[in-house]
Amino acid sequence: MDIFSSTLRLLPSDNKSHIQVKFSVPDGLKCLTVSTVYSPKYEYDEEKCIKKIDEGLSRQQLARPLGYQEKRRCVPLANHIAWSLDDSEKRLGTEHRHRPDQTHIISEIYSSNGFIRTQIKGGEWTLTVSVNSIVTDHIDVEISVKGYGDYPTAPEPRDYGSLAISNDSEIGKLTWQRVEMHCHTVASDGDMQPEELVQNAIKRGYKAICLTDHNTVSNVEEVKRCAEKYGLIAAGGIEWTTFWGHLTVIGGKSDVIWTDIAPDNIDKCIARARELGDVVTLAHPKRIGSPLCAGCHNLLDIKRWENLSGYEVWSHYDPSVSPANLLAKSEWISLLDRGYRLSALYGYDWHAPDEGGPCYAYTYLGIDGVLSQDSIVDAVKRGRTYVTMGYCVEVSLERDGQIYTVGEDICSGIYKVRIMCDKTADYPFDSVLESIVITGNVCEETVCRYDGKETVFDVEVNAADDGYLRIEGRGKVQGRLSDIFITSPIYVKEEKL
Repeated sequence: MDIFSSTLRLLPSDNKSHIQVKFSVPDGLKCLTVSTVYSPKYEYDEEKCIKKIDEGLSRQQLARPLGYQEKRRCVPLANHIAWSLDDSEKRLGTEHRHRPDQTHIISEIYSSNGFIRTQIKGGEWTLTVSVNSIVTDHIDVEISVKGYGDYPTAPEPRDYGSLAISNDSEIGKLTWQRVEMHCHTVASDGDMQPEELVQNAIKRGYKAICLTDHNTVSNVEEVKRCAEKYGLIAAGGIEWTTFWGHLTVIGGKSDVIWTDIAPDNIDKCIARARELGDVVTLAHPKRIGSPLCAGCHNLLDIKRWENLSGYEVWSHYDPSVSPANLLAKSEWISLLDRGYRLSALYGYDWHAPDEGGPCYAYTYLGIDGVLSQDSIVDAVKRGRTYVTMGYCVEVSLERDGQIYTVGEDICSGIYKVRIMCDKTADYPFDSVLESIVITGNVCEETVCRYDGKETVFDVEVNAADDGYLRIEGRGKVQGRLSDIFITSPIYVKEEKL
């Protein structure tokens, strides 16, 4: 049954906008398809592309300038559009692959990537056209909606293996657990089905993952079901993928509608997610991504940094030596110096099975008790985190018989600082820890050569306004000078009499 058809002409002036197309759906259908086709997809004119690239880069804080040949490798430039669907009652999801020809399927037994399975409701539906960037003079879009009285044929499930793990955390005990904070499935632009993601996570030694598909939660429940089947913990989340920056939101409680997010309300959106119990992290803030900055690079004017819980100090490949991550680390430190409490996190931004690519890192969370979605959220809120290139780290500060660790508050005084580092046997890259550094704005920087044993410092810390100290490991990864690990801060307050 033909339900609706329409054409749109989109112009560069429509960039960074959401255009809504309404259509009416009759009762009694079992399946709905929404097909979208647009052209052209690419701008091939090199001179026009280089000019647009320069305009886009001028709005970004670059770790280093791009040379002409690097810009040429970005040619041709692509038009980017994402599609979202709402029925008469609820949001159904978003397709984030930017293909020029797509057919979105909705039914209660099977829906295509990015959309939840649901019964077809009669009434007014909305297709939202999210225009990330138009780089050609225009594009022409054709939209066609069809309804069916039969269910679609669902794809046959595949066998991705049956590796299983056990959760050995205990109530009342603090343990450090390896958790991937930023990963995707086929629901957005990832290549992994839910069970495939779970099996690959177990292979890489994770005890938990946080699912952060772009602007959709359509695979959260399926990933949780698969994870539970094999002993992995899965936390629900989403990646707010805006035109001006990306943020991961973990916990599954937020009711913020991503299409409503804009530079002038970002602080309110983050505060709302925090109020409902989620943790919000600024994702890959200095990555160039698209040369036109269609969202990867943070351009959001965040003023209320206290509402954020985490900051991706490292992200993606070669995280400790990436120029973009070095710039991100510098900004994170400047925010700590201004008194903000932001957990150090690494987001692999995991989209596809490992294929022997460049280096990646791990995030470890200090889990108080049993590992769960709630304890993951709690660890990030408390700042019990560190990021590492192949070493497990334990930090303790002792004074007058009291023991403190990463993320906690301490008072001024002299502390015995103990740092234990063990190389993880399953880390697949060459990582060599050479020295350990205590740094921050409340103590003199202290450097100690690492000899493979427990490292003990006597450190005097003095309270400063919103002061902190933190620990870094330094050495070489794949033969390159590199940070090996970075802990979240320990915060120092003047002792009250």
